[in-house]
Amino acid sequence: MKRLFLGVSPDAAQVEQLLKIQTTLFKAGDKERACEGRDADRKTANYYTGVGRRVEKQNFHMTLAFLGAVSDEMQEQLESTLDSFYAINANQWPSFDVALDTLTLWRKPQVLCLSGKVDDENLQITVDRCRYAAREAGLFSGKTDKDNRSGEPAFTPHITLFRKAKKIPQALLPETNLLRDELIERALIPLTLSPQQMHLYESVSTPEGVEYHIQRSWKLIPTGTSQPG
Repeated sequence: MKRLFLGVSPDAAQVEQLLKIQTTLFKAGDKERACEGRDADRKTANYYTGVGRRVEKQNFHMTLAFLGAVSDEMQEQLESTLDSFYAINANQWPSFDVALDTLTLWRKPQVLCLSGKVDDENLQITVDRCRYAAREAGLFSGKTDKDNRSGEPAFTPHITLFRKAKKIPQALLPETNLLRDELIERALIPLTLSPQQMHLYESVSTPEGVEYHIQRSWKLIPTGTSQPG
């Protein structure tokens, strides 16, 4: 069984932008510790107690649908369903824009991410079709949101920056928003994704940590663009 998910990747310039946001968070954490009279604890180059463990730059991505453990037969069905949208009409995979502009801490999974809202209906269309393909393959692509009458989990676009995260530096967020203001002033947020492809990723555990390998890709079609028959 493979651990798979569907998602999109930031481009090279956006990867550098995300790295700068990570560094800003680290510095903010150091500043908070100094104000509290505590020494910074850097047991490894990628870990800081108050912020978390950095996500490696090659692993930056935005998940569209988490698929979990997938057999070869399920993967074949999933890819066949996704391919069928192209066979019927390639424009059923429209490109989209999404602005990520909020630092969000999810305490239970201990994830600190840059998140946004679904303002482009084409993004929701893509998410819904990914979920449809997952259901057709016999996969359960997320926990049910009890407040959502459709029975589908709510989708929050985000890119994870840190894992094992306990907090956002409280001296700067959320009471004053100084850290967010600094990121805006330095043009680090918002980060606007306009992906041209959607990918099927495999999550692979290695001695050096998790790696995400692209298995298949599908082109996202700009709205109004017709494809040759």
